[in-house]
Amino acid sequence: MEKLDFFRVMDNLYDAVWVLDAERRITHWNEGAEKLTGYTASEMLGTDCRERAPVHLDKDGVNLCDSICPLLETDSLREIREVQVYIRHKEGHLVPAQARMVPLRDADGHITGAAEIFSDRSVGNEIEKRLEDLERLARLDVMTRLPNRRYLEEEVTGRLAELERFDRYFGVMMIDLDGFAKMNEKFGAESGDEVLRMIARTWFLAARPFDTVARWEDDTFAVIGVSIDREGLRSMGERFLMLLSNLLKPWDKSALGIGASIGATMVIRGDSTDSVILRAENMLEEAQFGGGGEMVIGDR
Repeated sequence: MEKLDFFRVMDNLYDAVWVLDAERRITHWNEGAEKLTGYTASEMLGTDCRERAPVHLDKDGVNLCDSICPLLETDSLREIREVQVYIRHKEGHLVPAQARMVPLRDADGHITGAAEIFSDRSVGNEIEKRLEDLERLARLDVMTRLPNRRYLEEEVTGRLAELERFDRYFGVMMIDLDGFAKMNEKFGAESGDEVLRMIARTWFLAARPFDTVARWEDDTFAVIGVSIDREGLRSMGERFLMLLSNLLKPWDKSALGIGASIGATMVIRGDSTDSVILRAENMLEEAQFGGGGEMVIGDR
């Protein structure tokens, strides 16, 4: 395939694709990359990927730029590498994606560059229409674009009915941001709202399509994890904390500097909507006792 035809194919892919030369300068940035990252080709072409390309983190929050890039390998590298990552969007939130790192070679087989291909794994496109419906039904928090408290309560009621009919268990998490009030005081309510929207978008995109991430009140979020056990609930909470720890202040790109306390519980047969939510709130209070920064999962 001719080089021009190769780039035409990439430009018509839904996936995000960017190409690096041997010095790790970005030489191609397709429309999919613009949509996934928020950065235009004119902003990215010719720049060093280590300094300009959006950070991509693994599930543990490790920056993969300096660990799996094919350009770091010797010419013996043969396989296409694939890994799940989170990409930092230009607006600040993190987007889950499936990444494939492909070494590019010359006629002699030497690595001369790399193509990085990212497939969007977020739930965003699947349920944007659903959010529009929630807005019409007054079940949407306008500021964060998350389902609101009323919707969360109705969703718990529906999940309790599913438990009785299908034996489908679920968990509820309450997440309160530690240090948010001080940030609000220091930088102002408008900046605080910007941070809340960034956190909300990150967690919303990272959730599974059948889970629910809602704004409960102020800087407290509520999450329903469906078809999950206690360890799965803990894993979800840890993932949300990892994502939070890797967010930056939108206005100066410095560390966000806030954490979170999480209270969580698994549903118990005989629960009502009020009882399971109250238990999650009690677990949150316990997590906040002594200064916060804890995750407590219990059934008290």
